[in-house]
Amino acid sequence: MSARRASNADGTAPDPVLSWPSPRLLALEVAQIYGFATTAAGFSYVGALLTLGVLVETGDVLRGAVWFLFASLVTFVRAFLVIAYRRRSAAWGMETWARLMVFANLLAGIQWGLLGTVLFPQGPLYAQLFTLMVIICFVAGSVTAYAALKGAHEALSVPATVPTALYLFFVHDGVHWYAGVAALFFCFAIVHYSGKLHRHMRRTFELQVERDDLLALTQALNEKLSTEKLELAHRAAVRGASMESARDQARRLSALFERSPLPQLECDGAGRIVGSNAAAQRFFARTREELSGSPLDSLVTARGAPIPEIAAGGTFEVEVKVRGDTVECSASITPLAADEGQRGGFGVALVGVSVPAST
Repeated sequence: MSARRASNADGTAPDPVLSWPSPRLLALEVAQIYGFATTAAGFSYVGALLTLGVLVETGDVLRGAVWFLFASLVTFVRAFLVIAYRRRSAAWGMETWARLMVFANLLAGIQWGLLGTVLFPQGPLYAQLFTLMVIICFVAGSVTAYAALKGAHEALSVPATVPTALYLFFVHDGVHWYAGVAALFFCFAIVHYSGKLHRHMRRTFELQVERDDLLALTQALNEKLSTEKLELAHRAAVRGASMESARDQARRLSALFERSPLPQLECDGAGRIVGSNAAAQRFFARTREELSGSPLDSLVTARGAPIPEIAAGGTFEVEVKVRGDTVECSASITPLAADEGQRGGFGVALVGVSVPAST
């Protein structure tokens, strides 16, 4: 994703300005994750409160109280971020809010990681199972809440699960390779599916941005078409009397082109032949269909200038390939306007050549 730096008028450090549609995608991702943040933080705090009860019940009151204070601090940080985001000003960009949420999730991941390592119960089996259940449920259950923003769920899941797996299967009760590798594999699986869900949600947001752009574009086009319709109706009313004269002028110009004794070609902006008169067809001994679509430089070569340069107009000395020979002559280039419904490009008239008479 390409980014460029923009300087702020107040001299503050600028946020990166991302290419379309990255800023709007990031805004949708941040809005999605902050929309779930309140519920996720509430469930996490209730789980921490119940976990404190289990730790107190097993006799680990002091360490449980310290851990619960840390969990309360994490919940306060999350709640403060949600309130600040809802009352945000334009001074902070979306990237700042995204980084703050990733940081808050990192604190939450450390919170649950401490429960699975330093504070892992040494007593009853139910307490150990409860600890594992709490960590797994909160990490796996938060995929939907945090997958919208890249790195948010990883910041929670990695410090919560990896240290726990390493402690349980490689430190707590000896080394258990198969169980430890399986546990680490499950940690990787959680991160993998979080990434897949993030990519899916990002594609959904991209479609939403494209839909909004299309709706805005459609509305603008409808307004423009309505305005142009009124203008066209006015023009039609004003020019109605001269319409027949315009048709007659178009017929005369077409006849001048078709009946001109000079070989004339009409080319598009890329230098491909799109039209030819009868003299050009006789001169090159090709039909109109055979000439159409052919590159002009396959028939005409300007001296000292490629075809795109001479398309601006003027008279040039050229060499023309015809019937296996090369003929020197002059070419008069006339640029064709691209407005008023015309195709643009340029016209070529060959001067100083001998054109066979029509049969």
